Amino acid sequence: MCTLLILLFSSSTSYANAKKTISIAVNLGAPWAYYDQKKGITGIDVKIIDRVFTELGYQTEFHLLAYNRLMGQFNHGKYDMASPAAFTFKSGTLTDTYLPFEDVAISLTKQSLKINKIDDLIGKRVIAYQHAKSVLGNEFTHIVEQTSYEEMGLREVQIKLLVNNRVDVVIGERRVLQFLMNKLFPNEHITIHQIFPVVNYGSVIRESELAKKFNQELRKLKKSGEYDEILKSWKD
Repeated sequence: MCTLLILLFSSSTSYANAKKTISIAVNLGAPWAYYDQKKGITGIDVKIIDRVFTELGYQTEFHLLAYNRLMGQFNHGKYDMASPAAFTFKSGTLTDTYLPFEDVAISLTKQSLKINKIDDLIGKRVIAYQHAKSVLGNEFTHIVEQTSYEEMGLREVQIKLLVNNRVDVVIGERRVLQFLMNKLFPNEHITIHQIFPVVNYGSVIRESELAKKFNQELRKLKKSGEYDEILKSWKD
């Protein structure tokens, strides 16, 4: 009887101490979320989310997805969390914001293009990420309807088109574009045209109670300074 009680207690203790795994869909795009041969799935977004859930006592399981798939599969119940939450999801609770996305226009410095405001894009060959018109708003949509404009999901192809003079301007998130330029064409100089405001995004979590816990721990991470350190570690 005593042995049985010990076994039952041991079993219940192990169950209580077992960490629940949270499945998380993140949008593929270095340096926010990407695969590294040595580190596995990593990046700014991944590090922040993992740090928060580690403090909450959870294990994390990350999945890299294009944004269309990320939205669709979260809406169909496949993941516990999706990040970033740039559009409205059918279910789930939005977290506090922690991803400062800075969309910019970039051009080759040797082209000496003057782009100080959105309407300076008129007359340029412009390429942007998928759904850019929905994200960047009516003014941007109106302007690009007056020029050569295309949206494409393959960011590396966008950069190659720029360097090979097939387009004049690439629109995208500053850190993403800088990361790719440094990786693909480290000797090519670009000019960054800051014509859009910084927009802060959070993520979406299926369970509202878990979202509350995430927000509480996220605030602690910011207050401690560790959040800023994670951002700085992938500065450019």
